[in-house]
Amino acid sequence: MRSKHTLFALAALLMISTSAKAESSGNDLILVLDGSNSMWGQIDGENKIVIARRAVGQLIDALPDDTDVGLVAYGHRAEGDCEDIETLTDVQAIDKDALKSTINAVSPKGKTPITGSLEVAFGMIDPASPASIILISDGLETCSRDPCQAVNAAKATGLPFVLHVVGFDVAGEDTAQLECAAQAGGGLYLGVEDSAQLSEALVAAYEKPVTPDGRLIIAATANGELQDASVSVADAETGEWINGGRTYVSSETNPRQIPLEDGRYRATVTAVGIGGRPSFDFEFEIADGGVEERAFDFSAGQVSVLVTRNGQLSDATIRVLSRSDRRQVAAGRTYVAATSNPRVLSVPAGSYDIEVKSVELKGSVEQRFENVVIAGGEVTELQHDYKSGTLSVEARRADALIDAVVQIYDADGRSVTGRRAYADASKNPVSFDLMPGQYTVKVREVRGERKERVAEVSPAELTEVSVDLSQ
Repeated sequence: MRSKHTLFALAALLMISTSAKAESSGNDLILVLDGSNSMWGQIDGENKIVIARRAVGQLIDALPDDTDVGLVAYGHRAEGDCEDIETLTDVQAIDKDALKSTINAVSPKGKTPITGSLEVAFGMIDPASPASIILISDGLETCSRDPCQAVNAAKATGLPFVLHVVGFDVAGEDTAQLECAAQAGGGLYLGVEDSAQLSEALVAAYEKPVTPDGRLIIAATANGELQDASVSVADAETGEWINGGRTYVSSETNPRQIPLEDGRYRATVTAVGIGGRPSFDFEFEIADGGVEERAFDFSAGQVSVLVTRNGQLSDATIRVLSRSDRRQVAAGRTYVAATSNPRVLSVPAGSYDIEVKSVELKGSVEQRFENVVIAGGEVTELQHDYKSGTLSVEARRADALIDAVVQIYDADGRSVTGRRAYADASKNPVSFDLMPGQYTVKVREVRGERKERVAEVSPAELTEVSVDLSQ
């Protein structure tokens, strides 16, 4: 299934195009193609290498005729060889048919030496001519090297390039090294999952030769360690998704830098791998290519909820809800034992709504604590005492107890609870623990006759009602 964020990202990038053809970026283009053995894997019954050949071919057909293009492939000639990297085409005036024929001849065999392949691409750059490099990979580095480090080293020499990374069918993997390489290369990381997305991503990357100067920088931690978090940035006015990424738990991507044009935005930072996916929302503005830095601590805090009824421990359910999207972050039950009441729940730092619902009482028995701020490493204590009374209902006909259905309705006419009374002194009258207030008692004899009474329930008191169907 396509990622919603991926689709929005590609759509936003493709808006740069003003025609069906890819517009010239003004830069040389160097393609780095994955020819490792895993490219024989299939998506929707088609080999990934076949999909990649077709998508790259479509990009080549769309390129302006005056584009200078180079091509590097890896893992396509030998098994288990980390040196299997080949410059198939030097940076030169494009010959579309010849270039497509060369790409179609790439047959996956070996490993994934991403770092070495990028270094070969860097060596093809003319220092006087900016270049766009597009890396297409369906996996991570398998030759014990760090592509992000190599990109940083190349940037430090002053080479004029932008690196975009297209992660092809890598959902579920830790793509920190690929995303870090794109970030270090001043470009974008685009995760794609099928043929159509790959084609769109290649054109979008080519048409985005320069990333904006503005940056949102997000650091995420929890309990003193780096914390993986997803970052989603939308236009503050329209809500349209603009950009995003992951911090992972690597210092190379955490803090995470999100390139942004000048404008007003709303961002959501959501912890990955923490129950309930706690998140923080905020608005910010990028002006004059500036930088907005934020740090979020998802360290666990605790909320302690004591629930009583008329001063005695009482059974209730507890739900901790995210204020941003109402997701349940944590839940528990107090019961009536001191070992579980108060109920203590651990949740990441943040703001929450906390719902307490009595198990013992019927009707409107929910207590809500709103905007409870829970700080990392601290205990936030809450307490709620339910007031209740007991309503005892006897069903009879003259001097005899009868078999009848007893229904209780609140002052708004809503059914609260009910029970059957029998013609047996051990099961008639029937009792109900209720919140204080006025109720309507409706008694229907099994053979059909019915009668109702109004009763007032007071805190900590017994209210007795006898309903005689003979009267």
